[in-house]
Amino acid sequence: MGEDEDKGQETLSGRSNGSTKPTIALGAPKVKIAKAKPHESKRKPNLPPLHQGEDLPASLREKEASRIFAFAIERHREGNLEEAVRGYGRTLALNPGLADAYNNLGVALRAQGKFAAAVAAYRRSLVQRPDNPGALSNMGNALRGAGRLHEAREVHRKAVELAPDSVEALYNFGLVFRDLGEENEALSYFERVVEMNPDYIDGRWDRALMYLRLGDFEKGFEEYEWRWRLERSPPREFPVPRWDGSDIEGRTILVHQEQGFGDMINFVRYVPLLKARGAQVVVECQAELARLFAMIPDVDCVTVAGTPIPDVDVHIPMLSLMQIFGTTLETIPADVPYLTAPEVHSLHLPAPLGHLKVGIAWAGKPTHTNDRNRSINLQHFVDLTGIGGITFYSLQKGPTAAHLRDQACEALIVDLAGRIQDFADTASVIAQLDLVITADTAVAHLAGAMGCPVWVALPFVGDWRWLSNRDDNPWYPTLRLFRQGVPGDWEGVFNRLRNALTEVAGSKQPGGGSR
Repeated sequence: MGEDEDKGQETLSGRSNGSTKPTIALGAPKVKIAKAKPHESKRKPNLPPLHQGEDLPASLREKEASRIFAFAIERHREGNLEEAVRGYGRTLALNPGLADAYNNLGVALRAQGKFAAAVAAYRRSLVQRPDNPGALSNMGNALRGAGRLHEAREVHRKAVELAPDSVEALYNFGLVFRDLGEENEALSYFERVVEMNPDYIDGRWDRALMYLRLGDFEKGFEEYEWRWRLERSPPREFPVPRWDGSDIEGRTILVHQEQGFGDMINFVRYVPLLKARGAQVVVECQAELARLFAMIPDVDCVTVAGTPIPDVDVHIPMLSLMQIFGTTLETIPADVPYLTAPEVHSLHLPAPLGHLKVGIAWAGKPTHTNDRNRSINLQHFVDLTGIGGITFYSLQKGPTAAHLRDQACEALIVDLAGRIQDFADTASVIAQLDLVITADTAVAHLAGAMGCPVWVALPFVGDWRWLSNRDDNPWYPTLRLFRQGVPGDWEGVFNRLRNALTEVAGSKQPGGGSR
């Protein structure tokens, strides 16, 4: 489950329902809305034209503004952000003194990823109510989303000073410390949030991730089970009980799919531990992983997510195995390789004699919550192709694979997208490479699980499994990390990658292992 860098509780005037949804201000004067006629009960009101109401007397303009504001709030709650933004704009054209409308406009704009406009809207709200901790905390979230982290920290600091007992303000303050890489400070705020409200779901979740990033797996994996309380990941129902770690000899266990490709590749390593306890193991996974996982000796059966489940005795989510087996930094199952390529395949990679063969992948799933930070512009990888003695192969799949053609790089990088159908095909390619260089993608996990030397370019704040302040990784012995020194600094990362790759190309001995 990805870590969402743009989340944060959004509140106004100290009101919050404790959910992950923004609490929308209802601060406009109340107006009586006429009930719809029976035949109009399912019809939603239309947003009035921009000019409507502008020639009304002041008292009626305020009433019309309130009516439109109520319309905008309704659209906002329905998730129709475009209509909500238009409604808030019309409201403010009629009544520019409505601070709550500016705040709600900022909430909607931030949800659309329009951070600069959101910050401006919050500033307008704060002109009228400068000591509103909710609007300040909201603005801090927008500044954080825009990457203006130091500004965000000071705005959040003021919000906390004004509302020291607000769990939302404290939680948001913790997030900005997290993004600044000040992990112990972030953890202290998440600890305070949970102490004040033990059922604060986002606080528990981010505390879990911080424990894990700091290497405290005992606390982290216990808290990681709070993911099932998040709105975006409700637990699945099965007709058999969930495995609790008790004796499983002679029983059949379903290890079922959750989260993304990389998560499944990373944690399928636990299957041999189940087999060692005498279990029959059924693994459910995405179709793209089925052929790859079917080659794992300790997997008795692979079933594709969305198809009927075979008869089993118990079930367990894939990422809950970490807690069941009491994983610590010292006991990570790191018997690599635990994934292999098919023995028979048609993906043979010719390369000029003596050339190093390097695979690259620059982008993860666009739907990943932190994708705008972890995925990398192809141009940074193109700059590496100027190094002599290397043939580059693109392992990129999906819409971003077209970037090769868009940037006219097909003569510099061999495009394999049309030949790769699933991760078994990707494994066949990786088995022939000397090195893989990638963003934080499933390709990084696959190369690591196969024991291939792999270099991973990471954002300033990476996923928890990469830990912090180290360039190696206990999950994958052949993996090397290249981290941003400051947020957004891919230039620095690729300068170091270029130097390391130049050295490897000269010696033809890829760092992290040999092929």
